[in-house]
Amino acid sequence: MANGNIRYILKNLGKRHRISITDEGGKEVWYSFSTALRTALYALLAVAVVFIASLLVAAYTKILDIVPNYDGITSRERMIENIIRLDSLERELGYMQVYAENVAQIMEGRSPVVRTLSPISEDKITSDKEVVAPSSLDSLLRGELEGTGRYGLNTRPEKQKITNAEILLPVKAEVLESFSPASGRYGVRLSVGSIEQVSAVQDGTVILTTLEPEGYTIQIQHSSNFISTYRGLGQAHKSVGERVVAGEAIGSTWNEETSAGEASEMEIQFWFDGAAVNPENYIRF
Repeated sequence: MANGNIRYILKNLGKRHRISITDEGGKEVWYSFSTALRTALYALLAVAVVFIASLLVAAYTKILDIVPNYDGITSRERMIENIIRLDSLERELGYMQVYAENVAQIMEGRSPVVRTLSPISEDKITSDKEVVAPSSLDSLLRGELEGTGRYGLNTRPEKQKITNAEILLPVKAEVLESFSPASGRYGVRLSVGSIEQVSAVQDGTVILTTLEPEGYTIQIQHSSNFISTYRGLGQAHKSVGERVVAGEAIGSTWNEETSAGEASEMEIQFWFDGAAVNPENYIRF
């Protein structure tokens, strides 16, 4: 039976057939004559057009970006951008490596090597080496790095230290509260006599003289980034900008409200390189 149908179709491929469309009432609204072969060709052509249109949409639009787990145009563009960025970073890293090697050569007293990065070839970065004669600038750079200046690699010089011999006792006193940065106390609280002269602990320049609720505060800048602060004074004898020598009176504990024989309180602070240090490590009160 099946073989008979196939033979019938093949025999009548060129025979015209009437194709019509009727409405719900059975009335014919459209008809056409066509052969089976032509109908098959039209169907194949329609499938081909749909297939080609789908390929074009997928290739030139971002519709595939919405498909899960599929790398669309946006992903490919990002991948290309990352590859270009990685290539630039690789070249910059090569330049930085050459610079670091030249600095190391200069520090060792050897001649630096000029390396020219060649264009990328076969996924490799090559460099051409050329030895250059040392110059006076190389020696200057080496001196800067070996010194203790702004660009020096050495740590703080041994001379820049606060020693007991360099600091004088500012006033005879008794310690009430010791140095405790954790409690917000960056100096030592002292109990002193009602009329006591307060002296500078080192040579220096007065950088602050101000009146606060607890009394006068005087601050002196010494050498080696050392600053001494005296708080709670009854009187101030020095003004900002005045030079003082070690042991010179800068103020006193007396004021009009202090009775004779009544103890006063003041505070001494030491600052070194911007950090508070314990005065009791340098002075025995």
